[in-house]
Amino acid sequence: MISIPSYFVVMVNFGRKGSEAIVDPEMTARGAVALVRDTLAKGKGIDFVHHIHHGEVEDVTDAVLNAYLLEPEAA
Repeated sequence: MISIPSYFVVMVNFGRKGSEAIVDPEMTARGAVALVRDTLAKGKGIDFVHHIHHGEVEDVTDAVLNAYLLEPEAA
């Protein structure tokens, strides 16, 4: 049986330097939230967060940003 990958893509906006997609096949939803937190803390922007699963692309930007806003500060 062939396994269809599921992963997240976080598009980081570096301003005038452009954007970069961070794709990690091991990244979980929690990992995407942590990456967004770290990226925003560094003063960079997030263009979008997509969840790729079963051959479909799901825009989860709002859900990840909401989870980031609701998550308590890391100790």
